[in-house]
Amino acid sequence: MSDSKSDDLGMAGFADGNRYHCARPDYPIEAVRFLVDTLGIDRDVHVVDLGAGTGIFTGHLIPFGPRITAVEPTPGMRAVLEQRLPTVTVLDGRDDNIPLESGCADCVVVAQAFHWFDAPVALEEIHRVLVDGGGLGLVWNERDESVEWVAALGRAMQWPEHQPYQVGSDFTPVIAAGPFLNIERRKFAHAQVLEHTRLAQRVLTTSYIAVMGEDERHALMENVAAVIRDLPDPVALPYVTDVYRATAMIR
Repeated sequence: MSDSKSDDLGMAGFADGNRYHCARPDYPIEAVRFLVDTLGIDRDVHVVDLGAGTGIFTGHLIPFGPRITAVEPTPGMRAVLEQRLPTVTVLDGRDDNIPLESGCADCVVVAQAFHWFDAPVALEEIHRVLVDGGGLGLVWNERDESVEWVAALGRAMQWPEHQPYQVGSDFTPVIAAGPFLNIERRKFAHAQVLEHTRLAQRVLTTSYIAVMGEDERHALMENVAAVIRDLPDPVALPYVTDVYRATAMIR
């Protein structure tokens, strides 16, 4: 994590693993295929899913047959992951302290988590556990605020004031500053169909909202409800899925 404040926010905000898993979107198969193909994920490789959460992205990798180790610091997230995906090895660890031997992984993937990391430290730690020339994949689902109602939802959520990173930011320079090269970025369209109650739950899984005081959160959710009530039920929440792949430098 980038500092103790963001560390506390992430841990507390994501404590409810069941709510998170039920409300958060999966990932488009085109984005998964891009990483599988460019990182060479198959039955012969060991993949580390770092900051794996409840295993939403992890589950997409299982059909391709790799050996998967999921690393996640939050107990509530790990509990859901272990229950859902019993074939995956689940470890308590974090971006700056991956509990694995050096050079043991063929690739590392990070879904919806890299913006919480202390990037320079995390990239060195990821490089440590990778084999020479191993692969790194990063992926985010970002709400598509080019759609007016999604932008209105963001304003109701106070996203502009609290967002942990600038949506749409290009992480290429960040990755290139670490021991990685051959960086490629792709974007994919995605959508999550949600009934109004689940859309409200989706909002409540946002880290800074989850840790608000009850009165502040209630007021915010009243504003969110004013946006939601005018939408079709269910409604398709559009996303832009932002994906990066890179290659570890040879030591």
